[in-house]
Amino acid sequence: MNDPREVWASPAWRQQAEQWIDLVLESFGVTRTGPTDQPRVRFWSTQLTVPTDHGTLWFKENNPGQLAEASILSLLGELAPDHVMAPLAIEPSRGWMLTADHGATLDSLGSDDAAAWVRITTDFADLQRIAARHGERLAQAGLVTMNPEVAANFVENQLLLHTGLPAGHPLYLSAEGADDVVRRLPAVHRAVDALRAVPVPLSLDHNDLHARNCFLPGTDAEPLRFFDFADAYWAHPFSALLVPITQMREQWNTTAADPRIQSVITAYLERWTDHAPLPELRAAVEPALALAGVHRYGSWLRLLVYADDDSMRAYAPAALHYLRTLTDPVLTA
Repeated sequence: MNDPREVWASPAWRQQAEQWIDLVLESFGVTRTGPTDQPRVRFWSTQLTVPTDHGTLWFKENNPGQLAEASILSLLGELAPDHVMAPLAIEPSRGWMLTADHGATLDSLGSDDAAAWVRITTDFADLQRIAARHGERLAQAGLVTMNPEVAANFVENQLLLHTGLPAGHPLYLSAEGADDVVRRLPAVHRAVDALRAVPVPLSLDHNDLHARNCFLPGTDAEPLRFFDFADAYWAHPFSALLVPITQMREQWNTTAADPRIQSVITAYLERWTDHAPLPELRAAVEPALALAGVHRYGSWLRLLVYADDDSMRAYAPAALHYLRTLTDPVLTA
């Protein structure tokens, strides 16, 4: 497989992308008013900005490991149009999508209080509750499933990959390192048992839920519009709290016991009280966070399959971090 960054920097790729963009614009009766710009080329994705007589549009192509985002986002736009910004057009076979510029993201407000996180998590819970009814369609669109029941087997199978690599490879794990991960698997099974006891359906785990991945709506009465579903999984919905909790702890230099963080968790869980009482839901959070580490690891791994050497060296430690810290407590740390 060619290095994505090398492909995206090539004149041939740029020409193909612009030809597709121009065909889409023509179908909408929109005129491009200047050259495209390529503000970012990272090994996980690249974007082009497209000036038109109807404002700036954004083109995106993902790393092949996350090719399905365009199809997933298009379907979410159909299922929950008030909660996501659907692309104007997609090319599923290449993972291309063209979207409008939807303005400012929530982080542009510079808010440092819990209210912003309450808004992110509760609005996303509303999206999850809609998505929960459409698991089969989302799977057909390419959303990767990580049923809690198979999480431990997934991790155990991947250990063969890591221990089979040369010792100098960035993703290499020694036998001792693999044994440490294996010792964590019973805790994964216990987490699954705990979640099985709470009747919350599987749904969408964004897997990178934060203020830079949601657009501000036109009015305060409207929900946030979420985007960047490249890392997403079909999994236990409460796993989506891992990134918010981690970022709140870092933002406020505090622990998860901080009343502000607990208030965010409570507000999120209150969206689910038609499934179980709040105390039961709260007991399911830590087990779901244990599985969220599997999701973070898995999303890095499916990107790194296509990484160039420099990107592999830079980002393999992130994947191994989630593997090595699997089942470390989040709420009591």
